[in-house]
Amino acid sequence: MKQKYLIFIPLLLAFILAACMYVGSEDSPSKRPPDGGYYGPWQGGYYPRPNPGQLTAGEWSDIKNYDFYLGLFKAPDKSNSEDNQEQRNFSQFIKYFGFETRYMVTVNVVDGSDLPVADADVELYNEGQSILFAAKTDVRGNAYMFPPNNLNGETISVKAKSGGNDFESSGSFIYNPQNNVKIALANSAPAEAVLDLMFVIDTTGSMGDELNYLQGEISDVIGKIRNANAAYTINLALLFYRDIGDEYVTRYFDFTTNIPVQRQNLARQYAGGGKDFPEAVDRALSEAVGKNWSSGSATRLIFHVCDAPPHDTKEKKALYYDSIKIAAQKGIRIIPVASSGINIATEYLLRQEALMTGGTYIFLTDDSGIGGSHLEPTIGEYIVEYLNACLIRIVNEYLTGEAEEPVPYYD
Repeated sequence: MKQKYLIFIPLLLAFILAACMYVGSEDSPSKRPPDGGYYGPWQGGYYPRPNPGQLTAGEWSDIKNYDFYLGLFKAPDKSNSEDNQEQRNFSQFIKYFGFETRYMVTVNVVDGSDLPVADADVELYNEGQSILFAAKTDVRGNAYMFPPNNLNGETISVKAKSGGNDFESSGSFIYNPQNNVKIALANSAPAEAVLDLMFVIDTTGSMGDELNYLQGEISDVIGKIRNANAAYTINLALLFYRDIGDEYVTRYFDFTTNIPVQRQNLARQYAGGGKDFPEAVDRALSEAVGKNWSSGSATRLIFHVCDAPPHDTKEKKALYYDSIKIAAQKGIRIIPVASSGINIATEYLLRQEALMTGGTYIFLTDDSGIGGSHLEPTIGEYIVEYLNACLIRIVNEYLTGEAEEPVPYYD
């Protein structure tokens, strides 16, 4: 009799193990909860999705506060102990990461009626007619150009065109720091009511303290953006990433107007893997900018949600840098959302993503009491607001060109 029980016990254990593997598999019903909750394979239980409007965040635009940004590259005043302790210096990162953003040129493109031209192609050239930077204008007609070195006193030229080669103009000027250049086109291609929106999200284990909340916030944002912009065609894509050797490096859900399906795809993700601080950021952004973005006049946004930099190798840093330049050229605004656990070097990199592509920097704060400790950013005064309200406000600004005042979270 005892032998029969001994035979039965291994079979029972095998059955339990198979059931657990099924619960954790991507095709199991547990990954498609009806109410937006989630199953954590490592936790063994079901958890309802937290309500949105809990995470708190701040936003800072280095483009709008460019003089402040340049001050971060100056050595602190050692005679002032407070300044010496509080000011962080970004100059240490320039050569190490390869970004140079201290010589911004703003190009404003208008049509024959002096109205801004959105999504115009703009190129910046040096005296030898080698291209220095390429970008697209935003809804205000502005393109932000970043030559790789100080060209003070040199003759620089700018070319702008709209609708392919249908409408084109160019001009030359003597370069000096913080140039503002205006280019007029005889006419322009008509603007289209199209929003390409992609979320690029780090799903490694270190994101586990906030990922479930972020999924609820982002799902809420997606629904509200769709409802508030009925006249727009909204194409939504999702790209999740971890690191080499994990369950996956990248997992992609292509652009679609089927918003409910994408919200379900978002809800099925969970945090895992990673093991070390750096992640496959370079590969994720390289794949993201290479996807099938709208070729006509459109607003293109990437929200990059993360808590870690790319790996510290020459090849990976180069791929990361090239991805940012390609995004600028395609008119893809990258808006990082810095989560808990980032360091000052990661803050610097995320602000480069935003600055070079005409984006803005968003960071989670400790005010919500959710997740680990959040780095206090090296910025001026800002208003703490709810993350979902912040994201909606930012999207609306890129669509309309009109800035909205942030609403403090306690209001």
